[in-house]
Amino acid sequence: MTRGKPRTDFAHTFSKALGLPKTAALIVGALARARKSLAVDELVRRVRSSERSVRENIRILLRRGILIRKVFVTANKKLAYAYSLGSIESLVAAARRDVTRTLARIEAVARRFRETGT
Repeated sequence: MTRGKPRTDFAHTFSKALGLPKTAALIVGALARARKSLAVDELVRRVRSSERSVRENIRILLRRGILIRKVFVTANKKLAYAYSLGSIESLVAAARRDVTRTLARIEAVARRFRETGT
């Protein structure tokens, strides 16, 4: 088995471990390979998905603390956003928060299950 580049290996493992949707995982991979901020149109081109799907998955990644959003002004003097991955440390912290929330939900369900006596 051949080994890929460390950043893309990390992006793949990270996305799989968190159970990210396919497009979200592709966005993480594209940003890891790019090593810079990318605008939505560039992400659409790189992941070969619809703009709507890319925007939806960007929202998921922002909510989970995986992406950083930067504001910039276009040549037409309009506001736009560029997205990048945080540092490895911030990504690990986001994963830790995500796993902690999931574990808390599982424990809450287990408590309710025990209380009902079934």
